[in-house]
Amino acid sequence: MVLTNPQPVLTFSLAGSDPSWVYELQMAKDAKFRQTVATYSDIRPFNQYYAQMRIPARDALSDGRYYWRVRTLTPKGMSSDWVVSRFTLDVAGSRTFSGYVRAPVKQVLASSGENPNNIIDWDDQGQLTYWNSAPLGVGDKDNWIVLDMGKRTTLSRFWMLSTRSITPAPGWLVDFYWQSSDDLNQWKTIEDTRVTGNDTYRNIIDFKPVTARFFRLMINKQNALQAQINAIIPYSRGKPAIPDVPDGRYVLLVGNQMDGYTYTHLKRFVESKGYKTVLIPHYDFSLDVLRRLKHRPMAIMFSGNNADWQYLPMFEYYGEYEVMRDVDNIPMMGMCAGNEFFAMAHGISFAHWMEWFDDSIFRRYMGLPVDKVEILPQFSSDPLFDKVPNPFQAVEIHSWAVSQEFIKEHQDFAVMARSSYIQVMRNMNRPVYSTQFHPAAVVPYNQSEPIMANFLELSSRWH
Repeated sequence: MVLTNPQPVLTFSLAGSDPSWVYELQMAKDAKFRQTVATYSDIRPFNQYYAQMRIPARDALSDGRYYWRVRTLTPKGMSSDWVVSRFTLDVAGSRTFSGYVRAPVKQVLASSGENPNNIIDWDDQGQLTYWNSAPLGVGDKDNWIVLDMGKRTTLSRFWMLSTRSITPAPGWLVDFYWQSSDDLNQWKTIEDTRVTGNDTYRNIIDFKPVTARFFRLMINKQNALQAQINAIIPYSRGKPAIPDVPDGRYVLLVGNQMDGYTYTHLKRFVESKGYKTVLIPHYDFSLDVLRRLKHRPMAIMFSGNNADWQYLPMFEYYGEYEVMRDVDNIPMMGMCAGNEFFAMAHGISFAHWMEWFDDSIFRRYMGLPVDKVEILPQFSSDPLFDKVPNPFQAVEIHSWAVSQEFIKEHQDFAVMARSSYIQVMRNMNRPVYSTQFHPAAVVPYNQSEPIMANFLELSSRWH
């Protein structure tokens, strides 16, 4: 992951734990841990699923790549093997809109294999589909992919997802580079894009702007018989277009799905309450876009997303984050991913994988117990919860949640309701609310539906 706070929260899953075990965590600037940054011992499990710790202020990190590893320690002096991971820290580049906009691709050509257009099906929410090359034949040297932009286009970034596995798996690209051409015959190598010894499934490739119609990815080596690519998104430097908005009151919906749309029937729900809506994709949203709208929205609502963050270009959300941090005169509400983003806006690791999937629809169908959400006593009379029972049944469809470490640092945010994890947050200084569950989901058992209507009513009276 690319993390965005100099004191990231590091979370690791527990495949089984004894109450007497503790965990040791080491950080280093190199993969062999010769340049150790810090060692932390006596880390205790947060719950049965995971343990986590936040890098203390004394060890605040500077931008760059870091390696970290964890092992189990027992009271008898035994230890497990180290388990190693890594991340890149980018605090400086994450504070504002990235400055990149998606460049549409007309078609994809491939050296071999089937369904190369899977590479640009950006509406594939979890990036599940992919292109696989055929094994190299006699005399074949490289596999390649060509992006036909349809016209001469200036690009300066590629985001690439080589395989959905979080461990080296078939298709992991090892050595590759990009070329440009205007006629499919004369190719010029883009030297800034050359990668050798690649050790990650997701790449952000930045280079000096190049203008051409065709861009070719040359795959010299992968770690298996076939190359695999789930997605490639090319980017140009620029600003998003400013959408038209209606006269009068309207609600601005930010679509956080990979295709820029919302998760569940959020738009339908808001319009059913008599409000106009404008939908804007997350990758085209920023503080500058908001300020340049013809009319300010009555409220901003941030939708859910059904993909795991490690499979998405997270820099596309930086513009959304600056709105969440800096806007104090417009009511805002986030749901599911939108809830996590209020924490991620201050550091991506403030939201984390829960190590289990909370799906209330599936659990009810299977006759399994479903946890209810409890409104905390100090917020039981808050108008957001008008006509909502306590406790109440919500629609849970997620495996990520906000870390308690976020609340510890950002005390302007308060937890209003929770189950075994944070379910509803409120900013005590601004008209900002967020829910981990989906109030807009239309299912008979959803008791959280009034929360959405209450927020819209509060927003309509906000001055």
